[in-house]
Amino acid sequence: MDLAEFITKIEGVGISDGLENYFRGHSDYTFKLEPSVYRNGLITSEDKIFKEAIIRTPYEFQHHKSTCEKLVKMQHYGIPTRLLDITSNPLVALYFACNEYPEKDGEVVFFQVPANFIKYYDSDSVSALSNLARQKANFECDFTKMSIRKFNRQTHMGFLHHSIKEEKPYYQEIIHPADLESVFVVKAMFDNARIINQQGLFMLFGIRSNKNFSATVPIEWVLNMMRPEVNFKIPAKDKLKILAQLEVNGIGESTLFPEIEYQGSHLKQKYAKVK
Repeated sequence: MDLAEFITKIEGVGISDGLENYFRGHSDYTFKLEPSVYRNGLITSEDKIFKEAIIRTPYEFQHHKSTCEKLVKMQHYGIPTRLLDITSNPLVALYFACNEYPEKDGEVVFFQVPANFIKYYDSDSVSALSNLARQKANFECDFTKMSIRKFNRQTHMGFLHHSIKEEKPYYQEIIHPADLESVFVVKAMFDNARIINQQGLFMLFGIRSNKNFSATVPIEWVLNMMRPEVNFKIPAKDKLKILAQLEVNGIGESTLFPEIEYQGSHLKQKYAKVK
């Protein structure tokens, strides 16, 4: 595969009414669609990770009012969160599918997400799922059929409501059970150059019954799974060639990672004399 072939495949899919297209690059096609806090048993310490990050670098969060904003900042610096990075630019996803693990096949995951699952950063649903990060490891609630009023009166739901009201005093203490079990695409504020350059968004994951079990991305969102003839797997042998083609077209480390430490890495590679 090369860049031209990839673009042709993407263009062939098109846009569907009521759906928005998003992408994620996996440098190893076996990677799962799960947020980093659900890997390696980290979920049992999610609330501690959240608090420790703020305690250790309070100046980084002093202008961030909501938990969602804080999670986005943490994700930016590689702290495990319940967010998963995605992009609206398929070429950015292609870069991430190629930039690591040169010996492994990569993949661009193509999502078509219904509009009602796409939220802005200040949505009440986003506040609910974001503040799960602040709840203790034993947080749980009963999702069996009951009235919304009864669902919201469960003991642990009270703790979640309290966390939300800290950032939204007007909040009415009503969460729909389906929201808490969902995955939403969040349009966060473009408050740093990396998000802007990567045309970044996030998937925000809810839970199933308790914090130990993450909500899952609906299979019907993933075009690769629903349309087997649309294959976005990137052969390992083609990764370096595609990275070079992307660089010519303005997609590379220096553009996607504008922070100075990445600029240094890029300049060393660019001007190093090969003996």
